[in-house]
Amino acid sequence: MRENYYLTKTEQDIMRVIRGADIVSADEIRELFPGLSRGMVKKVLWSLSKKGYLTRLKKGLYLVNEGPGKPSIKNPYRIALALFPGYIAFSSALRLYDLLDYEPFTIFVATPRKSGERVVGEYTIKAVALGEKATGMTLKDGVYTSTLAKTFFDCFYKPAYCGGYSEITKALYEAEKLDWDEFMDYFERFASDSLCQRTGYILELLKDELGVGVPGGVLDYLKGRVKSWTKLVPTLPSRGRSIREWKLIDNLGKEKILGWAYG
Repeated sequence: MRENYYLTKTEQDIMRVIRGADIVSADEIRELFPGLSRGMVKKVLWSLSKKGYLTRLKKGLYLVNEGPGKPSIKNPYRIALALFPGYIAFSSALRLYDLLDYEPFTIFVATPRKSGERVVGEYTIKAVALGEKATGMTLKDGVYTSTLAKTFFDCFYKPAYCGGYSEITKALYEAEKLDWDEFMDYFERFASDSLCQRTGYILELLKDELGVGVPGGVLDYLKGRVKSWTKLVPTLPSRGRSIREWKLIDNLGKEKILGWAYG
């Protein structure tokens, strides 16, 4: 088995230079070793990948392993964005803002067009195409992440990708400061009436039950978008409490939405 790990002199030289890095590209290797032809760089990277010293992420891009067959994932968010250009979103963004108690092993990336999934080491990288809604990012901790306001909009838009309404309400309760104007801008630009109804109901619960400082203008706007009856969770049966002012059937229950606060 040890013969599989034998490195040629060129491979040793490359590994000596890139050891300690987390991601390396073929272009970077060509810059570091100008004496190697494009074909030789490709051949060496393929060999190092086959021997387990690199893990191929996509064409021309490799993860530098700690040892043969041992993926070294120092920053899963950087790897996620290298695989799927976009921004870190949903539960992954909540974690970067210290609003999620656990370390999720699914990293979410919001992209304009491409959805997909890749497993790298112990992490699952999941790209979610949001179309024109893939906007509102900032550079945080060296990676492109949704702004805090956009993070909450995205979570309300697709609550399943952040752990559901329980995680959303807990994160909103713990968030020290939220740009409500930016938050509402996304609803005015992108939200359906039913999304406004669901979000307004949740925000009003937070305000009435836990004293979260939701501006009255936010609730007024969302309430003004109420048109026809809808369900809080579209995929669940229409059983639950009917909230007339929001024309919404709470088919989840306040206990599940805010249970973390009373447990």
